[in-house]
This record gives sequence, structure tokens and C-alpha cells, in this order.
Amino acid sequence: MKLNRMILALAALALLACNKEEKNELPVAVVADYKGLVSVDGSNGKFELEDVEVNFTPSEDGKTATITMYKVSFAARMPRMDVTIPDVKLTSAEEGILLACDNVIPKALGGDDADHIVHDMTGSVKEDEIAFSLKLGTIPTTYRGIKQVVEPEPAK
Repeated sequence: MKLNRMILALAALALLACNKEEKNELPVAVVADYKGLVSVDGSNGKFELEDVEVNFTPSEDGKTATITMYKVSFAARMPRMDVTIPDVKLTSAEEGILLACDNVIPKALGGDDADHIVHDMTGSVKEDEIAFSLKLGTIPTTYRGIKQVVEPEPAK
């Protein structure tokens, strides 16, 4: 009789051990490409550019990231160029990866672009979307993009 009770107690303990609550793990930043809309509130009014591609590449330690905007323009008469924003600070939160940076020199046209220092950048990466706002120099700019799925190449 005692043996049956002991086996029953052990079975109950084993069952309780299997029902551990799932941990709420915070999101981890991963490399991704996005396509979306750039909006600029310039001195000549609002300017928008659609289908701007952005690459988001976190550092190995996941504490910072580099964001590159490809073929982007911030005014109607401005030529398109690639702009890279290094040292974007990342913070994992339940709502996604939070982005922040201030007083960072972006890279454009093959070098540092000290005339358009990034200020007050905030944003987030959530599931399949990236969104951020910043000032390039004094120019308020926002971006919102959807993650692009890369199709695997067919086997040869």
C-alpha cells in the first residue's frame, strides 16, 4: 500500500515538473532586409519616396546595429544615394527590438557625412516591420518598412 502511494506521489511530482511555465523570452535582433516609405519634412514641404530598401545588421553581441538605406533621396531634386547609420543602440523588450542613436555621423557617397549628423533616432523592429524616425542634420525623417523574404535559390 505504501509503495503504491509513493509511486503515485512520484508520478504527481513528475507531472508537475513537466508543466513548467514557458519563459517569456525577449526578441533577438537578426539580419533582415526591408522595403518601405521614407518621409521627410523638409524646408520645401513634405517629400516621400516609396520602395526604399533598408538593410538591418546587428553586431555579433546584439548591442548595436548598422542600418543602410539604399538609393534614398531626402528631397525631390536630390540624387539618390546609399546612407549607412552605424552604432544604432539595440534594446530587447517585449514589444520588439528598440532602436536609439544620437550624435552619430552617417556614411554616404563613400565617406563620413558630417554635414548630416544623426540626432534623436528612435524606432523599433517588430516581427516583420521596422520603423524609425530621426533627424539628419536638422531634417526630420521617418522610415517604415516591411521585411522582405528572400526566396532560396533552386537546387541545381
